Amino acid sequence: MPFTLRKAIASDAKALTEIYFSAFSIDAISLLVFPRNSQSAYDFWYNSITDEMSDPNAHWLCVYDSDSADQTVIAMAKWNGPDTPPGTDLPAWPEGSNVEIANHFFGALVRRHGSIMRGRKHWYLELLATRPEYQGKGAAGKLLRWGIERADVEGTETYLEASPDGKPIYEHLGFREVDRLVVELDGKGEGVLSEKEFIEVFMVRPITSKN
Repeated sequence: MPFTLRKAIASDAKALTEIYFSAFSIDAISLLVFPRNSQSAYDFWYNSITDEMSDPNAHWLCVYDSDSADQTVIAMAKWNGPDTPPGTDLPAWPEGSNVEIANHFFGALVRRHGSIMRGRKHWYLELLATRPEYQGKGAAGKLLRWGIERADVEGTETYLEASPDGKPIYEHLGFREVDRLVVELDGKGEGVLSEKEFIEVFMVRPITSKN
């Protein structure tokens, strides 16, 4: 099953949006902030992706199945380069979003990112997602290595946030946990929304220069 990595372009925005919603379909924070029955949530992601593609520091990548008749895009990532200015402002959340959870969670991500990296140049993996039916087949690894290789050539650190389940994968690639965030949920609802807490792990890969 040959997978090919390329830079994502504006016409990929629909596919990338669909990948996000499918890949995070059992993620409690995603479900609370981006309700699946909301056109506003879909538009939020679609518009964010297309807008950010014009940022020279934002590297949107995708992997497609070159065996498929329509060259199906199966995975995507957003890497922020080392010259990306630190983010501080939170967006206007989509209609139906749990704004309290959104501000708390994503605000904490921004603050922890700043306090952990302390202005040091680094590559930041902001987003990585694969269609569920293609997970575990190597597409995500291609997207991960793209940023890691650039960080190694440039002699910079690499930073990301991960779930506890994903942590061992990143550790295998040289990342180490430096902090974690625990978000208390209300424990109400069904499925993942009945969870009492949500955990996000902050990880840094140290400089591994090839020079």
